[in-house]
Amino acid sequence: MAQMVSVQIRFPEEELKRIDNYVTKGEYPSRSEYIRDAVRKAEMLDAFQRLSRIMNEEGISEKDLLEGGKEIREKLFQEMFGDTE
Repeated sequence: MAQMVSVQIRFPEEELKRIDNYVTKGEYPSRSEYIRDAVRKAEMLDAFQRLSRIMNEEGISEKDLLEGGKEIREKLFQEMFGDTE
């Protein structure tokens, strides 16, 4: 697991109550875990939106993506993340 760094964050009281409600119901072990999960979900949503934009710009359909094989997935990965080698 990555080393954790502490940060201070402020929430409106109503938002904090909603977060606490998830913790109280046992859906999250802590406020921190709820917030980390929200950040991960926001990053995933951003990645899906970028993927959708790239697919539209390149004229790639969902069918193309599923049936197109490795070449199309590599092209999309390259567009999203650049050269990782």
